[in-house]
Amino acid sequence: MQDVLGNGDWLWLVPMASGSQEYSMRRPLTHNWFVFRVLFLVLAAAFMSSCASSKLERSAWQDNRIEMIWPQAPETPRIKLVRIIQGPDDVVTEKGAVGRFFDLMLGDKNEYLGFFTPHCIAADGNGLIYVADPSLGVVHKYNLASREISYIVQAGTQRLGSPVGVVLDRQGNLYITDAQRAAIYKFTAEGLFQKELDTKGILQRPTGIAINSRGEKIVADTLANKVFVFSEDDQLKGELNGPDFKEAFNMPTYVAVDAFDSVYVTDSMNFTIRIFDSAGKYLRSQGQIGDSPGSFARPKGIALDSDRNLYVLDAIFGNFQMFNQQGQLLLYVSQEGSRPGELMLPSGIFIDRDDRIYIADTFNHRIQVYQYLKEKASK
Repeated sequence: MQDVLGNGDWLWLVPMASGSQEYSMRRPLTHNWFVFRVLFLVLAAAFMSSCASSKLERSAWQDNRIEMIWPQAPETPRIKLVRIIQGPDDVVTEKGAVGRFFDLMLGDKNEYLGFFTPHCIAADGNGLIYVADPSLGVVHKYNLASREISYIVQAGTQRLGSPVGVVLDRQGNLYITDAQRAAIYKFTAEGLFQKELDTKGILQRPTGIAINSRGEKIVADTLANKVFVFSEDDQLKGELNGPDFKEAFNMPTYVAVDAFDSVYVTDSMNFTIRIFDSAGKYLRSQGQIGDSPGSFARPKGIALDSDRNLYVLDAIFGNFQMFNQQGQLLLYVSQEGSRPGELMLPSGIFIDRDDRIYIADTFNHRIQVYQYLKEKASK
């Protein structure tokens, strides 16, 4: 039992599976029907596992109450808002009589944490979403297909300090950067803590992380003003600072890779995006400080869609801008605010294989999911 939020509110951290470090949260049990509940739990688990779905169907992503597209007619639409995840209530539905009976048999119902400062996002495209929340010191795990929520709160025996970056490899393993602990942790797809990468004396404040097709991890270290590359077997390989890169990073924060393993780095205090090829050769920069379209005031998360269009979040503008591979601005989406489709100091962005765009709308304490309309945009 832990005081998860540090406010004197004690909760049970219940492992989702044997040895797992993904937890659900429950209040202490107040009934004594222990034997009956254990038998009931075994039978219920067998029944629920036979009914569970591992994938969220495409049609289920769309919230039909939302109808927002960019740009507006008569121009060809490129981006559509499909869903807003404000917190647990948008995933775990209100329970009917059967659900309440389950709660009675299992004891008190689960307790859920809402988003506080959602930062970086990783998703598998099937409805599984990880959200790093550094202020709470947790990584939220939302399974939209099974409507389950759990939390990663520690790595081994150590509590997470300030988890910032999250990324999934091709096997479904999860990597978490912890800015406070100056560490990178690896978890299996089943939620088992596997290891802490050997980064002692290397990292100072790791933030953004991405993985290329070779399994290499590219990690931004904001305090060290460096971008490190770790090999597929998690050993330090080098830095991203080829001979053609004459300028120094100034607080690099976010990292992304495209289908050709080109690397994109948000160079925050230089107010630009640095672009490198798959071999680490510096190619060019995208954008500069300014208040006009195509410029940046506070560039944050970056991501690429299946057409290799580059998306750049801007915390001050409260929007994201979309550029093609020639550096041409195609579109900017949203504005500062708290209404659907608007953003307030957004941080992270992630695009899955189906071109769904997940945005950590940090100071609105929510995740907004958009869709790149590939077919329409290509016409």
